[in-house]
Amino acid sequence: MSPHPKPPIAATAPDSETLLRSSGLRVTRAAQTVLELLEHASQPLTHDDVVAAYTAAAGEAPDRVTVYRVLDRLVDAGLCDRRVGADRVNRFSRHVETASGNTFECDQCHKVLALPSDPELPKVMSRLGRELRKQGIDTRHTALTLHGTCGECRG
Repeated sequence: MSPHPKPPIAATAPDSETLLRSSGLRVTRAAQTVLELLEHASQPLTHDDVVAAYTAAAGEAPDRVTVYRVLDRLVDAGLCDRRVGADRVNRFSRHVETASGNTFECDQCHKVLALPSDPELPKVMSRLGRELRKQGIDTRHTALTLHGTCGECRG
């Protein structure tokens, strides 16, 4: 048995390694594999989805607790997003970088899409922030997520 871990499953290994290192995370086979699975997923994945995809891709089942920990670290590092769906299930996806910082999430397939920028939205968010401060609430970050059904699911 080789003392070195198997290479990650996807062809973008240097990208995942670089992303992990630049985020201050340890580069492990599990971290690279999970990051790459999220990168190539067409929709957000549950923990069980990640474990199943990992097993299919790597040919061996990962430790479930390790996958939980890797997902937590990726979220903490800003490399992936955790969203709790209407069904109260955590789903994970690669971080969606948007110009506006706002997203749409399909309640059926849980796909996350960037919302287009709207010149009025920052004004509305600012007004909401002021109202919250009047109530003693200090927001450090504001983002809008709209929920509904995407065109593919509406079919």
